[in-house]
Amino acid sequence: MKELVHSWRSRSVEALPGSDLPELQDLAQRLVTELGHAGLMVAVAESCSAGALANCLSKAEGAGDVLIGGLVTYMAIAKTGLLSVPADLIESHSAVSRPVVRAMASGVLASTPADLALALTGVTGPVADERGNPRGRVYIAAVMKGGVGIDCHCEFGAFPPAVLLDAALRTALALGTDLLKQHSGGNPVVVRKLAS
Repeated sequence: MKELVHSWRSRSVEALPGSDLPELQDLAQRLVTELGHAGLMVAVAESCSAGALANCLSKAEGAGDVLIGGLVTYMAIAKTGLLSVPADLIESHSAVSRPVVRAMASGVLASTPADLALALTGVTGPVADERGNPRGRVYIAAVMKGGVGIDCHCEFGAFPPAVLLDAALRTALALGTDLLKQHSGGNPVVVRKLAS
């Protein structure tokens, strides 16, 4: 796979997003609006969120102009077949890892005309996965084509699946908006729960 990202920065989250982060649909609207103003498009690659991120973005006004679509790659075979994530990467790091979420984001950029890609992989269900990744562990990546990427390792904790999904989606949307604003020279959304 051709490398589309020149450099990566990493962040970590060790708590659920607090009241300082806007509500889910407000974050989606903010990202869609920013993309529209910039004349850019977004695509998503989702595992643990199973299409919820694309669904959330699609509900924002203006989504029809900026949302290309998304790929739900829940199983490893989908990640390798649809996003060109190397099987040995999944084998050596597990599907819930920083290298895999980066490869997912790069894969969706390579397979679409998107300018921004968001990717999520993690454990938001009721139990740990087969590799021992605990409930609440999520990796998120936001990537601009030909530019920088930001990934985020989240340890949200053993909360109910709906709470974990909301936390993952809100963090992904905030990360995407931050990257877009940094790329365009604007002021990023400050997500205080994220530490560089």
